[in-house]
Amino acid sequence: MRRLLANLATLSALAFCSLAAAQPAAPERRGITAVPLQEFDDATMPGKDFRVQRTTYEPGGQNPRHYHPSHVVFYVLEGSGIWQEDGKPPQTLKAGDTLHVRPGMIHAHWNASQTEKLVFLEFVIVDKGQRSTVPMR
Repeated sequence: MRRLLANLATLSALAFCSLAAAQPAAPERRGITAVPLQEFDDATMPGKDFRVQRTTYEPGGQNPRHYHPSHVVFYVLEGSGIWQEDGKPPQTLKAGDTLHVRPGMIHAHWNASQTEKLVFLEFVIVDKGQRSTVPMR
């Protein structure tokens, strides 16, 4: 009986591992280059970093579902991109458009073009030492 229980436990563990291995991997962030342009702090807001970066999405580049622990404002410089907040329809932004992303808003964005780059500025105020993007797994 003890041997039977041990064999059942082993089979259950193997089945669980097989199921876990069969799960599709989360989509990867790809085709993205972010260049910091400015990072500074201000005595009037202790513990905060102010960041500005220029982000380029190559054709087909994507940032799958994630959130920001702080406010982020995007300003599109060139190309067009698609932003989609969980539970809402996709929104297309083009050069000159802005988007405000609130803390904790789960969303994804990507460059749907297969030929043109998408370039935008990101303005972020975040707690010192905190990452500004948290991927969903």
